[in-house]
Amino acid sequence: MKQLGCFWIFLLLSLCAAGQQTVLITDARQLKKGLYKSFEEFQANNPSEEGDLVIKNRSSAAQIYLLANRNELVLRDGTGQEHKVKNYWGFCDGTNIYIKDNGLNKIEETGYYCIYTLHGIQPSRNYLNQADMTTNSVSTPVALKKVLNVVTGQILELSAYNLKKYILPPDSALLDEFRADREKKDQLEYYIYRFNQRNKPVIP
Repeated sequence: MKQLGCFWIFLLLSLCAAGQQTVLITDARQLKKGLYKSFEEFQANNPSEEGDLVIKNRSSAAQIYLLANRNELVLRDGTGQEHKVKNYWGFCDGTNIYIKDNGLNKIEETGYYCIYTLHGIQPSRNYLNQADMTTNSVSTPVALKKVLNVVTGQILELSAYNLKKYILPPDSALLDEFRADREKKDQLEYYIYRFNQRNKPVIP
């Protein structure tokens, strides 16, 4: 009888542990504020570090000439001093999630596939200033849409090829609709939204 009781307790604890493992950030009622040191911490809405974390933007010149990211994450201590945060995956301010990819980029859509825009600045061709005959360079903002698979952690560029090859195949009806759509190149985000509405992410 005692062994039977121990068995049921063990089974109950195992089921509780299994239930905890399957909870995804997409099912969270509230986002937890803090620093994600890994994709798994983001996936489980379980940041491992908290504190006075602030995103600070860098100048265009620093991005071009120092090859620096467009922004950085700093931690303010009790005295108000700022310390650069290194070796982390992302950050949540309690309302928005930011993924580290050439700086911090806000996730715009959360679901099976999360959408974010990678921002950067690159130097373009030099031009001649006729007024003083000097050569100046023009900085060009660059924006690239990317998607993150909330189950696997895979990051892909949001493109028609990747939608057809990697993202939509599990949903054959939506894939057929995408293939038949003559204006699909202008509606890539729309198909991510549709896929997210029709498919619930589950950790295997």
